[in-house]
Amino acid sequence: MIDHEFRIVTPVILDLLKKKSQQEKTLIGKIPIFITRNNYLNNANKDYLKRAKLIKGVYFRGLPINNKKKYFDQEIQLEESFLKMNENLCLNVKGNQIVQIPNPDLVSFSLFKKNLKKIRKFYGFEVIPSWHYKNINDKSYNKFLNFIQETGLPLSLEIDYFYRSSNDSIHNFFKIIQNFPNIRYWLPHLGCGIFLHWNKVMEFCKYEPILLSSTNDLSRWKKILNKTLLKNLPIKYATDHPFNGLNSLKIYKTWLKKFKVIKK
Repeated sequence: MIDHEFRIVTPVILDLLKKKSQQEKTLIGKIPIFITRNNYLNNANKDYLKRAKLIKGVYFRGLPINNKKKYFDQEIQLEESFLKMNENLCLNVKGNQIVQIPNPDLVSFSLFKKNLKKIRKFYGFEVIPSWHYKNINDKSYNKFLNFIQETGLPLSLEIDYFYRSSNDSIHNFFKIIQNFPNIRYWLPHLGCGIFLHWNKVMEFCKYEPILLSSTNDLSRWKKILNKTLLKNLPIKYATDHPFNGLNSLKIYKTWLKKFKVIKK
C-alpha cells in the first residue's frame, strides 16, 4: 500500500517557519508553527507509519517556497530528510521523490532543469500555483508544463472547490487540461469534487487523471458516491500527511474499511 501524498518537512521549512519569513506569507499562514516544537513531527510520523502497518511506500514531496535559494536547498534536502526519518523510526518505507515546480518568477526553467541533475531520482512533480500567487494558466509555467508533458511523469495539481473563487479554481483546471492534455494529472483531495464532471474532464485529457484520497471528508464522500461510480473512478490512497489535522490514521482506516474492497 502506497501513500501518494506524503510531505517531508526539511530543515529549510523549519527555519522559514521559525523566522516567520515575510517572503513566505502563504507558508506561514497555512503551516502551524507548533510543528517546529516538542518533537511534533517525529511523533506524528511515528504515530502514522508505525500504526498504518500496510504502508510500504510513499511519494514524498516538500512545500512551495518563494525564495530561489531556499527552493533549491529544500529539493536537495528532501531525500536525506526522508532517509533520516526512516532511520529514526526504524522503518523500511520506500520513498519516491516528487519535485516541486518553483515559482517561475524566481527560478528560470533552465536553472530548474540544471538542478534536477542533482536529484538522484524523481518520480513526478507537484505545483500549487496559488502559493506562487498565480494560476496554472500563467504563461510563465508553460516551459515547465511542456517539459512535464514530455517526461510522461505525473503532475500533482491542486484544484479548489467549486464554491471558491481562487487561483486553483475548477475553471482554471479545465483551461489547462485543454492546453496540456497529455499530462498525467494527479488531483489531491479527490479533485475537490471534479469527478462530478468526469465525462467533461475526459473530453480533454488523453490520460485519465488520478484522484488522490487526501481529504478529511473521505468518509463523507463515500456516503455520497454510489458504488458504481467509485468502481469506475481512478482513486489512489493518499493522506497529505502531516498537514491534515493529525487525521492520517483516520484516512487510512476509512480507506481500508470503505474503499479497499472497491478499489482493488
